[in-house]
Amino acid sequence: MDHLDKLKNIWQNQSESPIKFTESDIYDMVQKKSSSIVKWILIVSILEFILPNLFFLLSDRTKTKEFYTNYDLNNVMIFYFGIYLIIIIGFIYYFYKNYKSISADTTVKSLLHSIIKTRKTVKYYIYANLTLAAIIGIHVFYKVFNSNLFIEKLPSDTNMFLVWVIAIVIFSFVLFLFWCVYKIIYGFFLRKLNKNYKELRKKE
Repeated sequence: MDHLDKLKNIWQNQSESPIKFTESDIYDMVQKKSSSIVKWILIVSILEFILPNLFFLLSDRTKTKEFYTNYDLNNVMIFYFGIYLIIIIGFIYYFYKNYKSISADTTVKSLLHSIIKTRKTVKYYIYANLTLAAIIGIHVFYKVFNSNLFIEKLPSDTNMFLVWVIAIVIFSFVLFLFWCVYKIIYGFFLRKLNKNYKELRKKE
């Protein structure tokens, strides 16, 4: 049982307790919990941006650059990285706005609205990341599979349609794993927000 449940239990049975809690106390508790959850969503999204890029910067990028050069992907990947920056920075900004909004909400109605907005923002964030990853993956496959450098490495009787099918199946599985990770991490926070939302709905 978390702190909110304990407080609710005391509030519901406070006739038997010398400590008296009001609905305002419950609201303040829900607000603080919701604010804390959104703060963690903000922190995780920032870490999700920093850690992979830090790892990339510290790694040996020679093979990556060689791969991009061989398959004429340098300009394309710079373009996609720019789109990625816009998406991630944009969503971090919205997460921050949601955090500030929830922290400043003064009514049940406004807090309910902020929680709904935060849930939608998280879902859009997940969809945007996976969609961009899918577009990049398909584009890279197209450039590689249609290049002479790649085709020359394959046996002459290779069925390119089968190559495409295998690549798409494997890539789809990888995207599914990423989706599962997102659902586990961000789903944990969304479940807590949903719990707070339901609690507020009872008091609206």
